[in-house]
Amino acid sequence: MRQRLINKTAQPQEALLKGAGMAGRSAVVADAVSLPSLLFDSTLSKEDWIEGLKHHSKTLTNLLLNDQIKDFNAYLESQFGSETSESKKGLTEIDYKPVLQDLLQTAILIEHSTIPPYLTALYSIKDGTNALASQIIRSVAVEEMLHLIMVCNVLNAIDIQPSVNKQENYPTYPMKLPMNVDFYVGLETFSSNSIATFIAIESPSKPLVKAPKYDHETDTSELYSQRAAVQENNFWTLENMKGFIMENVHTIGEYYDVLFFYIVIFQIIAYYKEHGSFPKSFEELNTGGIFTGNPAKQIRPEQYYGSGGKLYSVEALAGVIAVFQEIKGQGEGADDSIFDVDPSQFEEGVELAHYFRFKEVFHEHFYLGGNYEPFMDDDGMMPVTTPPTGKDLPVDWDEAYPMKPNPKMEDYVKNKELHAQAVEFNKTYRRLLDAIQSAVEGNQRELEKSIMYMYALKEQAVNLMKQPLDAQTNAGPTFEYINL
Repeated sequence: MRQRLINKTAQPQEALLKGAGMAGRSAVVADAVSLPSLLFDSTLSKEDWIEGLKHHSKTLTNLLLNDQIKDFNAYLESQFGSETSESKKGLTEIDYKPVLQDLLQTAILIEHSTIPPYLTALYSIKDGTNALASQIIRSVAVEEMLHLIMVCNVLNAIDIQPSVNKQENYPTYPMKLPMNVDFYVGLETFSSNSIATFIAIESPSKPLVKAPKYDHETDTSELYSQRAAVQENNFWTLENMKGFIMENVHTIGEYYDVLFFYIVIFQIIAYYKEHGSFPKSFEELNTGGIFTGNPAKQIRPEQYYGSGGKLYSVEALAGVIAVFQEIKGQGEGADDSIFDVDPSQFEEGVELAHYFRFKEVFHEHFYLGGNYEPFMDDDGMMPVTTPPTGKDLPVDWDEAYPMKPNPKMEDYVKNKELHAQAVEFNKTYRRLLDAIQSAVEGNQRELEKSIMYMYALKEQAVNLMKQPLDAQTNAGPTFEYINL
């Protein structure tokens, strides 16, 4: 069983069902809007729909991603126990595949968008310097690739072909992540500025984390253009669902929470369409429904050649839970800790979550071995913004190539040799994505090629970064789409 991710502190079920933590009007609306009303009530106002969505997505996600199956079953019973089997219109008529394709492809784009910036910063560090910082950045980049592949597994599980290598799948830098964020992500050399951006990318959705023990002696995807024929004021359209994300989602972890809620909603609808009644337990909801994909297309642990993290295949809702727990745990921490899994479980490969790894580099200190008593409350919790205060993590910020931020191939047109090198780099990156694409289409052995391409990428990137572009900056990799 995976580690709990969101809120380890036990909450009474009645508090969850009554919208614990919601104040004022929100709590009243959450009480009034049942899950069936949220899905099917044609008289619901958009304001009430949004408040109900906030409440039920938080409740459902808390329960399932924290492995509280018994409480989830009680939640389903409280919502659907008195429902009749009368015909439900509206949401049941929506074709869920285009909706989930858009939202999951956006998740792929989010993961993809982090990989080139992390690799650029990594490649810009001069050989023989900043060994610890290099190791940290490399470990996170590898895990982001793992996340991308696991999102592809989710798509394949619901019989939607993932896409990672087409031109529209490429991030264009500088860019904003497809959420409600106020910062840009770009291709920059290793610096305190680029690491600060990485910290912003990986920001946790929760404000507090367990303090480490004090040891005195470590834009994006194309909108779905065809609307389903539903009642006039149905809010369950892709546009509204994405609109909710853009207004209310501020971190990658929160994006996965809402995405998970949407997946479960469509699984509930699929169950209703098949059985004429609503599910009353996780066991009823887990299999079948939207999970109609070919298991032979799944990338399984023995077929993944990256290091770091765990890869989960997906054939049912339980697999989606495992994938999202892994992604969220590696990004922002598991079980209210700074670790990607609960270190008390002594799991193999326990490591700090991405956010905290980057903070170690930025502050040039490790978390472990630090004294956090001045930051702690009575429950041993501290703000996630607390800087690491452990032993030194030496960083020489000057030992990186002065690469021009966000270079483009067009910057090199006047230098044929430089332009040719940029082209070759982008061809190698395209071949890497092609190998991943072939693997998620069922040719899993193609992943073996990814190791070769990763080595080639570094050599080609460093050759670019060594060459002056003007008096102040050097060239660098552009990660642009290119035809082979």
